[in-house]
Amino acid sequence: MAKKPVGPTVAEPATEPRQVTISFPVSEPLHFALKLRALQERTTVRAMVLTGLKAIGLDVPDDDLIDRRAGRAGRPKGS
Repeated sequence: MAKKPVGPTVAEPATEPRQVTISFPVSEPLHFALKLRALQERTTVRAMVLTGLKAIGLDVPDDDLIDRRAGRAGRPKGS
């Protein structure tokens, strides 16, 4: 019977969780209010929703709150 080698093992590289898209309908007035609030706060609707999810206790990494739109890469919310 072969023995397992003893000693350090090679760790699997850490991988980022796969990104998926969430889409759901909202009323036109709510959509307008979200877009207006995002504009006023110089952020995105996406960042506002993720901030709300974080506020209710879900695990939302700070990296997910970064504005990913073209020309704004790496710029945190509100910058």
